[in-house]
Amino acid sequence: MPDCFIALGGNQGNVRETFARALDRLNQHPEISLIKTSQWIETAPVGDQTKDTFLNGAAHLKTMLSPEAMLAELQTVETEMGRTREVRWSARTLDLDLLLYDQVVLETAGLLIPHPAFWYRRFVLDPLTEIAPEVVHPIKKVTIKKLQQRLLKRPFEFSLAGLPASEIEPIIQELIQHYPDVVFSHWEASETASESMTPTLIAWFDSENSETSFESLPEIPRIDVSEYRNNTGQIIHILQSALDF
Repeated sequence: MPDCFIALGGNQGNVRETFARALDRLNQHPEISLIKTSQWIETAPVGDQTKDTFLNGAAHLKTMLSPEAMLAELQTVETEMGRTREVRWSARTLDLDLLLYDQVVLETAGLLIPHPAFWYRRFVLDPLTEIAPEVVHPIKKVTIKKLQQRLLKRPFEFSLAGLPASEIEPIIQELIQHYPDVVFSHWEASETASESMTPTLIAWFDSENSETSFESLPEIPRIDVSEYRNNTGQIIHILQSALDF
């Protein structure tokens, strides 16, 4: 049966009990088997929609369901456990994310596999590394453990690409106020010449006058943040999820 890995999160009610009930519910499905779970870890909430500490973890499942059917089952369990979908990053009883489904790469209107953001989120990578350190990310082509270890390197280097210096500099100045220990740079103005010098993350903005295409950037650290061009707060959330445990 195909292997799939899911992330669990929640910060409302008895989250440990909710996790146990959700996993038991999934394991009772005739086409899903629970193989292993990580330890549950407490993490700070991302953004300002809730102040309550989250509990996060990961689980390894085997399933005969298709990726689409697996996602539907996860969403059904979320609903059964009281999950409502209103505001992003808000308080929730249970969040179940489908991270990986074997080495499948899938993009449909309702489903992206692998999960497009888990590879730079510590609250996902830390527990996932515990149970699947040698599993290879099907797009990044490196192991889960390596993805996690990259985020631990200090100083943390964050480069912005795709916009002229006149637009990049104000963004960097705002980000520095929140993360003064992070080394920020303008990709096009830097002299990055080798893998050893590659930033931890590269945030790319699409623009008509961009000097750099997304495809020309190193595969591992690149993130398309074009939709956040006028919303630095969302970039701060990316940094928070990559830096904070």
